[in-house]
Amino acid sequence: MRPNAWKNSLLGAEPGPWHARLGTMWKRVVAECGAADKLAADHNIVWNELPHETKICLAVGTHNGEVLDIAAAALRTRIKDWQREGRYARIRRSMPEDLVGLVPADVGALRSGLLTPKDFRTSDYSGKQVRIERLVRALTGTAAYLSAAHMIPASLALDVVTASPLDAETLTALRLPAPWSLVVHEPVTLAAAEADDTELAQLIEAGQCAGHEPAILGGLLAASDDGSLDTTAGFLLLTALDGSGRRLWMLQHAAYGDHAGGCVLYGYAAQLAFARWLQPPTLPDPGPGSRPGSRSALARAVRSEAGQGGGWHHVRVLDFTPPPDEPPPERAEPTDTGTPLTTGTWRRAHWKPGVCIGVRDAADRLVGPVYKNGAIEGVTFTRQPRFFPRTRMRPDLPLAPITTVYRPLHTGSPTTA
Repeated sequence: MRPNAWKNSLLGAEPGPWHARLGTMWKRVVAECGAADKLAADHNIVWNELPHETKICLAVGTHNGEVLDIAAAALRTRIKDWQREGRYARIRRSMPEDLVGLVPADVGALRSGLLTPKDFRTSDYSGKQVRIERLVRALTGTAAYLSAAHMIPASLALDVVTASPLDAETLTALRLPAPWSLVVHEPVTLAAAEADDTELAQLIEAGQCAGHEPAILGGLLAASDDGSLDTTAGFLLLTALDGSGRRLWMLQHAAYGDHAGGCVLYGYAAQLAFARWLQPPTLPDPGPGSRPGSRSALARAVRSEAGQGGGWHHVRVLDFTPPPDEPPPERAEPTDTGTPLTTGTWRRAHWKPGVCIGVRDAADRLVGPVYKNGAIEGVTFTRQPRFFPRTRMRPDLPLAPITTVYRPLHTGSPTTA
């Protein structure tokens, strides 16, 4: 990537004081995970009343001179969940080396892989860089286990990550379904996320979807108390190969904005706010005498269809349904001006505000017409933003001689027409 492209892609040209932003998120996570309550109960320390500078630190002194590692304390509130997901992942399968072909049951392996046993141990915080890394790992690792998990199917991952920036109306209407939301999908390179239309077509034609270049696997987003998007900071789930060729993944803080990483975060928020998501399937009854969390119980969940579908991890899967065809607007008679088009093209994925969305009953059936005669706004349809994947424009015309045709990432290299 170009010099400073990594930083600019994630943080934008002027990211601002990140210590303060991450400190605000850290204060919230320590309270929400239960570590703040434990501080109060065990040591009579009120987290919200500590000086501001203490809240972005990772260690606090007690009244009797003891030093408490707050990062370890926060992470340990999630250690049982981490251990259970790690056990489930080991029983299920080894992760694909290229992280292609993921299913909802793999969310646990990705989430548990964000942390190591070392993260739960007390640290002496020697060195400034160590403290920053510790803060980000403790913050993101704890928040990931506070989050509701969501998976985007492989066929939509590339379009979701590379969608056009949101308009102001859609940005204002964003509301998230949970205080913390984790979004996961198959890898899409960071280079693809920041590419223009021509560059994106070239990257896909070359098959550069994962590899040594950093790739995006999803993100972690926070909501404010009223459900609106908390833009203090977001986190992108990134993957890359280390020097030995081993694939790693981590949650990296990123800024919301009109740069590549910021647009991806806003794109995830739009999917969470406006898209249809399937509820997690129900696991089969384990039967009498079964011990929850035992190896046999986990193995039964692994083998079940509901387990593969994310039932054990409570994963919601994006269910994209194209809107009904809208009647085309009446066109004026063609004029003789301009050069007639001879080839068609493709339009980048995007969100369109004010699309008519049909109201559905308890059985998920449309209650009436969405367009034309009998359609009544607020009764048979509402107006909401709607996601349109990459679309063929002027299908009545042939494509240009060399035009990339998108395919889901796991089906191989794209073709040309």
